[in-house]
Amino acid sequence: MTETAETRKRGQSALEVPYPSKVRLPVRRPAIVRRERLIEALSRARERRIALVSAPAGYGKTTLLLDFAQAAREPVCWYALDERDRDALTFLRYLLASAREQYPEFGSELAAELTSGNAIIADRAVELLIAAMQSGPLLTFVLDDFHYLDEAEPELTQIIEGCLYRLPPDCHVILSGRTQRQLGILPLMSVRQEVDTIGATDFSFTCEEVVHLFRDVLRRDVSLDDAQHLANVSEGWAGALVLLAERVQMSRTAISLEHLRGSDTLFQYVKLEQFDPLANDLKEFLTGSAVPRWLDEQFLDELLDVTDAEARLNQLRRLNLFVLTEEANGRRTRYHRLFRAFLVSHLRSQQPERFRELNIRGAELMEKAEQWEEAVYHYIQAGSWERIVQVTDRVGWQMFEEGRWDTLAEWLDAVPDEQLAQQPKLMLWKARILHNVSQIDLALSLLSRAIASFEASQDWALQAEALVIEGMCLRAKGDHEASKQALKKAEALLLAHDGPAPLLTEAKKQLGISLNWCGELKQAETELRGVLDIY
Repeated sequence: MTETAETRKRGQSALEVPYPSKVRLPVRRPAIVRRERLIEALSRARERRIALVSAPAGYGKTTLLLDFAQAAREPVCWYALDERDRDALTFLRYLLASAREQYPEFGSELAAELTSGNAIIADRAVELLIAAMQSGPLLTFVLDDFHYLDEAEPELTQIIEGCLYRLPPDCHVILSGRTQRQLGILPLMSVRQEVDTIGATDFSFTCEEVVHLFRDVLRRDVSLDDAQHLANVSEGWAGALVLLAERVQMSRTAISLEHLRGSDTLFQYVKLEQFDPLANDLKEFLTGSAVPRWLDEQFLDELLDVTDAEARLNQLRRLNLFVLTEEANGRRTRYHRLFRAFLVSHLRSQQPERFRELNIRGAELMEKAEQWEEAVYHYIQAGSWERIVQVTDRVGWQMFEEGRWDTLAEWLDAVPDEQLAQQPKLMLWKARILHNVSQIDLALSLLSRAIASFEASQDWALQAEALVIEGMCLRAKGDHEASKQALKKAEALLLAHDGPAPLLTEAKKQLGISLNWCGELKQAETELRGVLDIY
């Protein structure tokens, strides 16, 4: 039967949807950066039948889709999904309404089927949709927030897969959402080069885009250096850049992840959008697996006493939950820095005992593997200062002689001053490094406290070692007489206690040098010859 204007009108009326705004282009906020490179990439993607746009919340997916739709020469059929669209009939009604916003005559047979009151089977729905697409003009469908259909009923998944697989050549579909699509037909279509993708990496703001964002949207000027710092900290995450803007103003862009707390707007956003909706077992895995800085499946199995770390990480990848792989680091895997900072902060505040236990366990596993830097990192997180002393005693000299002063300095700088004051061995190590980098006054301040502590505990060997370094520092300041006295005291202690030869020779050598500076050449020669006699 030929469709008349009256029957068309009745069909459209019967197909009215409860929320028509879901099938209309939203109004674009003016204060948003327009990103031409992504618009061009999405326009090029129309050469293939399907474009997958996938990134976590706050990356600017919807903004990109709006800019693309407004720049497109042909009308774009818009459909903003939510959890109510998991029902096949609801989905079909809204999809049809989306097309009819641009092409009112679209899909009359499908409309009649949907308004007949009869159940529609999946194959019949696919048949009618494809027929409508083939008989109509060039079509571009945008399905935003497609992740809401990850838990769609099987019948709806069958309809979507059937339509995508049979898309006519002049029909293009953009699926945009937070998760990686798990539709069964996508691998085959990808092999046929019928699918293009735009992912989180593509959305990452460049240094120049950060400048543009702050200048034109946030009304704040940042230098290129500061913009690069922000791009590095946020790893280009647009939402994070906006939410960090207040901190940028307070700290003049110098942002430390360790200083972010749960009360920060950014962490509140991550908690609401990414963390809270997850199942409890996945939250438990996330917080536990965030303890190490890198994600290694075998290590996580041991650390968390599980057997499914690999499967969990794959699940997180599918959910687009910030699992990144760095090619430059031997394909090592990690969490996005800001996401990991949130997880660590959450674990530390909500489960402090678990936080400490996992860090101690992680440190012990790293020690076993002789991964000293990671072991010390975990001991620092756990506040296990005695264990840091033990590791430093074990490998400190080797690292010092290899010139890895920066690593040792990082370890010691991470120890709070009040804890450092209770660990004279660590003060001695820090003073040794400070002497080597010519921070003499700081070194002498630490040495005076360390020497007093060693003297009180009658630890003559460490007292002598500290006196040797003190003598070297005093000589560097030009106080040769005080240097000589400190080194003589060190030598006397070592001789009185039959001290170790390497330390005694160092004391004699340094004393000989200081005596030479004092003009006491005979005594200097005696000390230096004494070094040769020991060997």
